[in-house]
Amino acid sequence: MNTLTEDFLKVQGEYFRILGFDIVEGRSDWLHPCKTILMMSSLAAVQPMIIVFSLRNVENLDNLTDGVGSLLINLLALLKFGIIVWLRNDLKRLVVKFRTLLTRGKQCMNEVTASIINQENQWDQRVSGTYKNSFMLTAILSIMMPLVGMAAFYWQTGKVQLQLTFPCVYPWDNSQILFCMLSYALLAMASFGAVLPTICVDTFFTALTHNLVALYKAAQHKMQIFGVETLEETQEHLRDILQLYKNSLDMSDALNQFFRLTICMQLIVTSLLLCFIGYTLSENFAQPKTPFYATFMVSVLIQLYIYCYCGEYLKTESRRFAKAIYDSPWYEAIAADPTVGRSLQISMMRAQRGSRIDGYFFEANMRVFLSIVKTAMSYLALLRSLS
Repeated sequence: MNTLTEDFLKVQGEYFRILGFDIVEGRSDWLHPCKTILMMSSLAAVQPMIIVFSLRNVENLDNLTDGVGSLLINLLALLKFGIIVWLRNDLKRLVVKFRTLLTRGKQCMNEVTASIINQENQWDQRVSGTYKNSFMLTAILSIMMPLVGMAAFYWQTGKVQLQLTFPCVYPWDNSQILFCMLSYALLAMASFGAVLPTICVDTFFTALTHNLVALYKAAQHKMQIFGVETLEETQEHLRDILQLYKNSLDMSDALNQFFRLTICMQLIVTSLLLCFIGYTLSENFAQPKTPFYATFMVSVLIQLYIYCYCGEYLKTESRRFAKAIYDSPWYEAIAADPTVGRSLQISMMRAQRGSRIDGYFFEANMRVFLSIVKTAMSYLALLRSLS
């Protein structure tokens, strides 16, 4: 059986270190500030150029949607950069709490519950790995897209035309090769600057959610199999189970507090991005840029699905503790100690509410996912009617 340290935050720790941070291991939380600042600066430097491009193309719907879409992507990435920098110590303390709780749980629980924790961590690593590959592919395609466009233009016309990744108005003349190379390097760095914090924050949220689910499942299993022996042992077993469930609820609240702003902005921006990218993809179908926009559309959908799926998964498993109490030998426990009944009733009432992940105005669940996709398609239909 795998140990906790082999699967816990494996992908997340690797990409946090690439970004210059270490919130998983016991070393300094900010390993390479210069690397982080360089990526943030390149991403921030692109923003004014995209804004100018958008303002100059207010009447050109194709260019406007392309510019606003790029602006939203970068602003969301800068927000996640800021969250990592500002809350890095809090995030590291949260990891320590999770690690302590999970390690203690694996030591105190039986083989089944320890297996539950391992399975959830393995599943998280598969999900996070797929998510990471999707966004890294998007970044690589965004870097390769200008080269493909130049090759296609040369194949059609026999002439060389310089092309770049993002829609920007540059303060220098890109017809000169040195300035063009400077622009290409800046935008390549900005592409990775947008992708890396997205991977770090989103997969970090996914990992902590899966581990919380593992704790809820462990509490359910222990509740269903606990045996009524002596009065003292029965009270001790129930106290341990209810304490585990309470700790899981507290960790859920802490997770929600850390990610509430991110989830709020993520759901709002994603609904707009789906609209803009869908419009751009429909207008540029069968063009060299099509693979990039198609991959980007899939990545945005996965990003939205991750948050909504995790919110739904966490709430469902936290509410199942009420059924676990009902399926347990509660009647034997009450017969041994009538005061236990009141505690179990209160626990069932609390479990029926579950733990929710929300973004201030809306809860992250599959119903919201479908609603956002439908709304984005409505916006897309409106844009196509205006074009």
